Amino acid sequence: MPVVSDATRDHTTCYDADLGSPLHLRRSFVSRRAFLAGASALTACGTKRAPRYQAWMFMASASEKAVVVSDLSSFRRSGSIPLGAVPDQVLNAHGKLYAVCGLSQTVVRIDALRRTITGKIAVGGRIAGAALTSDGKYLAVATTLPAAVVLIDTGSDAIIQRTALPGTPRAIAAAGAQVAALLDSAATAAGQGASLVARVSVPDGALLGVSHPGAGALTALGYRKDGETIFVAAPDSRQIISLDAASGAVLARLPVPIRPARFCVDGTGGQVFVTGADSEAQLVIFKPYQNEVDQTLYAGHALFGMAVAPVWNRLFLSNPDAGTVTILDIDRRRVEASIRTGGSPREILIGPSRDSATQEEYAFVVDGGTGDVFVIHIPVMIHKSGDAFIAEPPKPVFAVFHGGAQPQSAVIIPYTL
Repeated sequence: MPVVSDATRDHTTCYDADLGSPLHLRRSFVSRRAFLAGASALTACGTKRAPRYQAWMFMASASEKAVVVSDLSSFRRSGSIPLGAVPDQVLNAHGKLYAVCGLSQTVVRIDALRRTITGKIAVGGRIAGAALTSDGKYLAVATTLPAAVVLIDTGSDAIIQRTALPGTPRAIAAAGAQVAALLDSAATAAGQGASLVARVSVPDGALLGVSHPGAGALTALGYRKDGETIFVAAPDSRQIISLDAASGAVLARLPVPIRPARFCVDGTGGQVFVTGADSEAQLVIFKPYQNEVDQTLYAGHALFGMAVAPVWNRLFLSNPDAGTVTILDIDRRRVEASIRTGGSPREILIGPSRDSATQEEYAFVVDGGTGDVFVIHIPVMIHKSGDAFIAEPPKPVFAVFHGGAQPQSAVIIPYTL
């Protein structure tokens, strides 16, 4: 979520309404970024030096109309790739980087290693969202005016199919051989109806059907790992609804105590973590293969973004209102640590392992207001196996660097693809 090097910001933007005027800051206070960086340096002095993480972070910056690049081996911004349009998403298809620019109706292809633009794909409609198929072979783009799903072959960057939709798309998800889109019908747009779920076949682009879950407006959707079911969030009715991907039939309606808004799947695909739309502290754990809610627990202050470190089997959750990140031990279902970031932490990215025997080293947390990126050194934050959890004050971050203003999305791509 860069060939011109500068000192702007990184991926996700953060909001800090409590900072004083620039003059007041200069006279009396050290900036939050400088303070955290200093605290991190002091913390690192007495510990073993962590290995360098050999990867780049690419961040979509709305303010800069660019993709900002940061070098994660040194935790610093290293440049930007100007786009001339606002990027809403960045997506990584096995090292091929795509920047999705909704208003300009364009998908920009970027060579991640050379950090240069290699092509632009005009999709012929304002982009509501985009998703890669699970094998990375196709990029599915949902457009409005006209309402359609556009399929792009990531091998050739050519548009291979354009499928008309019977409603305006608001969100899109993809499996291996199918794409699903949330649609607003004419009645829904007038505030009287319910969202629809359209299913499109990949790669032939056939419209397989449209489902009417009948639960008001739907806000998020995802696929089970095997692609056989679709799950959607219905916040108004406080439900998670599971649909059969082949027929579109409703399989289950699961009541939950929160207004579900975001999904995050664990490393096995057997558990889906759900946070709410109203700054709620409760986390819902949903089992998509059994179509049942497994557990609801308190996992922070006002939960928002999520990311799973699959080798560690830990869930990282951002708490924007509290300025913290909590770490949940997935097996034990308990909060294991809390990290103080300050600001408004939102999107979280996990530095992926190079092989299954190596544990992820870092979590990168993007501030939704400033675009600062907080670095969490995972091994330091996790208690040893068997230790009883003891309540303790939030721990400091490992490092802080500045990304791109008004961050929208970010991805991590290793040096060696």
